Amino acid sequence: MKLGIIGIGKVGSQFLTDIQYMNQFSEITVIDSNEKLLKGEVLDHQHMQGLASTNSIDVHVGDYKDLADANLIVITASTPMDASIVDRTSLARNNKTIVKDIMSRIEQVTHDAIIIFITNPVDAMTYIATTASNYPKHKILGTGTLLESARFRKLIANHYNIDPKSVEAFVMGEHGKHAVPIWSRVRIAGMTIEEFEELYDCEPIDKEAISSIIDKVAFDVLHNKGWTNTAISRATVELVNTIVLNQRAILPVTSMLEGEYNKYNVGLGMPTLISNRGVEKRFALKLDEIELQRLADAEAYIKEAIAVEEA
Repeated sequence: MKLGIIGIGKVGSQFLTDIQYMNQFSEITVIDSNEKLLKGEVLDHQHMQGLASTNSIDVHVGDYKDLADANLIVITASTPMDASIVDRTSLARNNKTIVKDIMSRIEQVTHDAIIIFITNPVDAMTYIATTASNYPKHKILGTGTLLESARFRKLIANHYNIDPKSVEAFVMGEHGKHAVPIWSRVRIAGMTIEEFEELYDCEPIDKEAISSIIDKVAFDVLHNKGWTNTAISRATVELVNTIVLNQRAILPVTSMLEGEYNKYNVGLGMPTLISNRGVEKRFALKLDEIELQRLADAEAYIKEAIAVEEA
């Protein structure tokens, strides 16, 4: 199996580290416009293979022609993001140019690899990548609300003082402030929130309070650390693992909608069956009225970002 990584900044470097430990790829081609940084990162990751805990993998500096036989391509390339930004959509205008150029270069060498976007704003960038190319639509997806869903489960688990793995919960919509936590589908070890709280005899959870901070906690990381990379890298590793092993998992990723919730010409996060072919099926599950309205708000906001990019 061969992996391509385009962009070796903070996120790309963390992802390269994490994916090596999964031992799923025999070859990893890394591409970045900053040749000095690229060479240094690749060399650093090669050195770790001298340790007994790390398998020997062909990690090397590459070019787009080297992606011709890649099975997966993960794209993190982006204009620099700093702690002063208040919204990921501020990256849209510059990243549109980057994404279009990357897709043009990929199309020249392959139409076979599954492409995963991390580049923000990821929903709009997934849309741009899909509409600005003739690449197969089902092979282009973004990490969507994978990370928000992880945060959502952790926030719920913190309130009840339980393991997040006991929480079944996910987020739809935008990777950003218009993320939509789907409270109507939350289960604690199979129990509804109401049943769990009755049996557990605990303080009721404040749904609005948690909903309001799902995106805010990302900027808590950004403003304190200066960047975010650890959690999004692990989320991407899980997505890659699903594809490589053909696990056919249902995950809240972004892809181009084709009429789900009567929505077209937009990419947003929703439960999606993922296989080694890419996007198999999106699930437009029944939502309550509040969730449907918030999903419409997310759609409108993403389309505003797309309009900015297309200006």
